[in-house]
Amino acid sequence: MGIVVMIIQGIIGLVIIDAVLSWVQSPNQVPRKYTQQLTSVLYAPIHAVIKPQMTGGLDIAPLIVIIALQFIRGLLV
Repeated sequence: MGIVVMIIQGIIGLVIIDAVLSWVQSPNQVPRKYTQQLTSVLYAPIHAVIKPQMTGGLDIAPLIVIIALQFIRGLLV
């Protein structure tokens, strides 16, 4: 159970890093390129329902992913 919680925390960290990098780097620069590849899998189902254009260009997918992962982590602990 502890390993699963650590993996969830790592994914949350990755989502936060990707969100911060999205403010300062373009998607084709090296660190952002790799974080975007990893997190786009998590964001795809959310983008299918809530497109950033629907929220005024603000992408709320990282926030939804973090909240969902925190909820899952809470259920496990």
